[in-house]
Amino acid sequence: MKKKILLCLLLYAGINFSQEKHPKIGLVLSGGGAKGFAHVGVLKEIDKAGLQIDYIAGTSMGAIIGGLYASGYTALEIEKLIKEINFTDTLRDKFPRKASPFFEKEYEEKTSITLPVTKGKIGIPKSVSKGQSVLSLFYELLDSTEEINDFSKLPIPFFCIGTDVETGSEILLEKGSLPLAIRASGSFPTLLDPVEVDGKLLVDGGITNNFPISIMKSKGMDIIIGVDVQGNLKKKENLTSVIAILNQIVSYQTYNKSNEEKKLLDFYIHPDVYDYSVVDFDKKDEILQKGDKIGAKFAKAFKELADKQIKKKDKKNVENFKYRIAKRKIDSIEIKG
Repeated sequence: MKKKILLCLLLYAGINFSQEKHPKIGLVLSGGGAKGFAHVGVLKEIDKAGLQIDYIAGTSMGAIIGGLYASGYTALEIEKLIKEINFTDTLRDKFPRKASPFFEKEYEEKTSITLPVTKGKIGIPKSVSKGQSVLSLFYELLDSTEEINDFSKLPIPFFCIGTDVETGSEILLEKGSLPLAIRASGSFPTLLDPVEVDGKLLVDGGITNNFPISIMKSKGMDIIIGVDVQGNLKKKENLTSVIAILNQIVSYQTYNKSNEEKKLLDFYIHPDVYDYSVVDFDKKDEILQKGDKIGAKFAKAFKELADKQIKKKDKKNVENFKYRIAKRKIDSIEIKG
């Protein structure tokens, strides 16, 4: 009997030891528009260290980069996408000239602004862009997630945040279409049209929760790494554009909430992106370098965390997930009648 009790105690101690050696690690990426490109530098160091992320979350640009990473893209692949994509054309819903119909080729450069007409009345557009090209890009990049409606079933479980325009409430997005969810989370007011998800009209999650750390904590994570690309409130002489003023207004509540959320972090990482704006897409190379610089400072810490993980997912399977569904291409179109 004594031997059985001793054996049980040893097994129990072994289980506890194993749990201590394999903490669950969550990663939270804040919103920040173009400044969010700096997230990639941190992800690169996480990949180099062999650190396994057990759950990832993000808001706005953090949701976009986090969603790609959760779906199997490596940090280097995300960096390559950022360098290749023309964000200005994508945000303007501008298609390549060769793909445009004759009418658009004839008239597209002869108009400086397009106004909507509803019931015979000229209106004002909801935003600079309808975001159709953005959504199409997300569907293309994330076609491997087409059959997944529960984001916890992704190679790395994931959630992101949106804001309900009607009620002003925070909306947790963790089910449904991943491309649509990250498009909603990144719908910066006046820049991109709101998105309807499950009957709710959603805009940028940064308005209500730009750094969802407490939600990540509720997922049972032992250690939480947070990458914050938010800036500071600007002085009046720096509020020189509609986007800057709107971002300032949105930021009042957000910064206060984020400061409270930060107290729950085990690792707080803030790239030096204070001098950049949410729309500095043309400065992506500089911002990526800022991410590399801060990421390198945490390389040792990431390696120490990775060494504590005794049971790891097959990284190859995670990365190959995005290739499991063959891309569908239309070879020909036949019209009858």
